[in-house]
Amino acid sequence: MALHEILTDAELAELCHAKDHIAISSRVVKISNEAVIKYGWNLQPEEAQNLRIAGAILDPAIIRVPKFYRYFTHGEYSYLVMEYIEGRTPPESEYEDLANKIVNVLRYFRSIRGDIPGSLSGGISRGYFWESDFPNFQTTKQLEDWMNKRAQYNPKISLQGRDLVLCHLDLAPRNIIQGQKDGSLYLLDWESAGYYPESFELAGLGMTNMHTTRFEYILREKLGKDLGADDATFTENKTMIEAWLRGDRTYFKPTEISNRPPPFDITAYMARNGLLSTKTPAPAQPSPTAQVR
Repeated sequence: MALHEILTDAELAELCHAKDHIAISSRVVKISNEAVIKYGWNLQPEEAQNLRIAGAILDPAIIRVPKFYRYFTHGEYSYLVMEYIEGRTPPESEYEDLANKIVNVLRYFRSIRGDIPGSLSGGISRGYFWESDFPNFQTTKQLEDWMNKRAQYNPKISLQGRDLVLCHLDLAPRNIIQGQKDGSLYLLDWESAGYYPESFELAGLGMTNMHTTRFEYILREKLGKDLGADDATFTENKTMIEAWLRGDRTYFKPTEISNRPPPFDITAYMARNGLLSTKTPAPAQPSPTAQVR
């Protein structure tokens, strides 16, 4: 049996924090030639469910995902155990060809549809775009209202009658691996994935930051052409991007669909992990009495 099948949850968690662990990234540890573990205090079950469902519904002849093995919470962190993929991230010299391949994958994704906006399991919307609120939409109208409420400077959008299709929403090169064995493409990091209108994938590629590469710009241009995007599409995209960027929880109060975590209590965290000093502070010395002359 493979190591990840033998060890308990506690033993797997211990491997992630061992001094000699093999780090693939800051939150992913390779534990064997068969498995890696992604972990974090904010790693949610929706990400694990998305990976499991994607593996079950996607045609591996078109796109592959790592196999889901296990998800559990131990102590402060949650852990996602999945297949280790031997391969490489395509270099910048291959971005044009890679973008063409991903456009074909996204065309396939648009044939896979859901009934309720949100994660693939029908639950809370997760990922960077929704982190101010983590809404649990039950209808497309709720999704439309959520976006329009936060868009103050761009035209309101209408999502009624739109198909909800499979979207990945984090198509960065770091999340694409070309398998070493046969060159198959694998998509990683399914945290943000869900069923949304097809234009969301295009808008997501417009959410640039310091980690954005030339690949996202190339892919956005090619995807826009594939979707037949016009000025109205890109105006709608601006509304979506504004809504995601303006998701300020201090201004927009939670509603019945919100799933906001409590504020992170650093003092309580340090106390639980024995990081607070237990020394009793020395009593303050009385100030010397002024000398009376």
